[in-house]
Amino acid sequence: MSIGRGASVFVGAAFVVALGAALWVSRAEEEDSFCARCHLRPERTYVGRATAARAGRAVDLAAAHAAAGISCVGCHRGDQSLPQRGLALTLGAWNAVRTPFIPADIPQHPVRWPHLPEAGCWFCHIREPQRGGVEPGAPNPVTLEAFENHFHTDLLRADLRTSVRCVDCHRAHQESLEPFFAIREIVIPACERCHREVGRGPIRMGP
Repeated sequence: MSIGRGASVFVGAAFVVALGAALWVSRAEEEDSFCARCHLRPERTYVGRATAARAGRAVDLAAAHAAAGISCVGCHRGDQSLPQRGLALTLGAWNAVRTPFIPADIPQHPVRWPHLPEAGCWFCHIREPQRGGVEPGAPNPVTLEAFENHFHTDLLRADLRTSVRCVDCHRAHQESLEPFFAIREIVIPACERCHREVGRGPIRMGP
């Protein structure tokens, strides 16, 4: 066998192995317990909240999603497109490699690409709102045109540019008793930032 042919066979075999591993991991990560094997602290706490929420005790937004049947990866892989799934798998592989070298007593694996969970928000609540619990034919409360909903609909306007994202107001793992887990101390600064960036609206809303 020539060197060139041998290299081709090796590359082809490596590709098949990598593809098989990616497919296996993609299926395995549907289970929160699989993710928790590498995500140690505080992510195991989040998994515990999700498990409790399935019994009716949601204490944060992520746990409320878990109660609705959405796993951790359901938000962390973005809009489920092939590029974003590939990015999520790559991040997962990198986290798995570096986990043994990170002290166990510090928070692990911060969200380095917030556009992934952000894309997940859009996928379920805007592009396919039935995934977000909206009945077929019913108005989508996220995109409903009304002044009291401008903080959602303005984010959809192409002529208004703001750095504020869904995840800036709706923190997935922040415990709260507030409706929709929207904590005033988090939401108000985001409102003020948006008002500054678009050039209208109050910029001193808090105490």
